[in-house]
Amino acid sequence: MRKITWISMLSLAALIFAVIVSTASHALAYKRQSSRENGVRVDVVPVQLVQGQSVRFEVRMNTHSVALDQDLAAVSVLKDDKGNAFQPTGWDGSPPGGHHRSGILTFPELEPDSDRVTLIIRSIGDVPERSFVWRVQH
Repeated sequence: MRKITWISMLSLAALIFAVIVSTASHALAYKRQSSRENGVRVDVVPVQLVQGQSVRFEVRMNTHSVALDQDLAAVSVLKDDKGNAFQPTGWDGSPPGGHHRSGILTFPELEPDSDRVTLIIRSIGDVPERSFVWRVQH
C-alpha cells in the first residue's frame, strides 16, 4: 500500500511539472517587441496567446517627455488575420499619469482558426498608431 501511495505522489508531481513547463514554454516562445517614437518607448510581450484562452499582454511604457495619461483599454484593439477585432476586457496595471506605466492588457479568447494577431495601441506620445504582430501558437 505504501508503494502505491509513493507511485501516485510521483505521478501527480510529474503531471504538475508538465503543466508548469507547458504553460511557461508558451510565454517564453514570444519575443518582446518595442516601439520607440516621439520620446516614448512601448514594450509589449504576450503573456498568454493560445487558442481557447483569453489573450494577455504585458505592456510597459516609459518616457521623460510626456505624461502617459491614456486609458490603455480605451486606446487598444486586437485584430486577427481573419478580420476580427477584439476590444480589451481589462487593464490590470498602473493608472493613467506619470512617465512609467506597466500592466497586463487582457482580451477575450481568439477565434479557433486565428494564426496571427496584431495589437494596436493608439495615441501614445502623439503617435497615431503603434502595431505589434505575433503568430498564435496552436
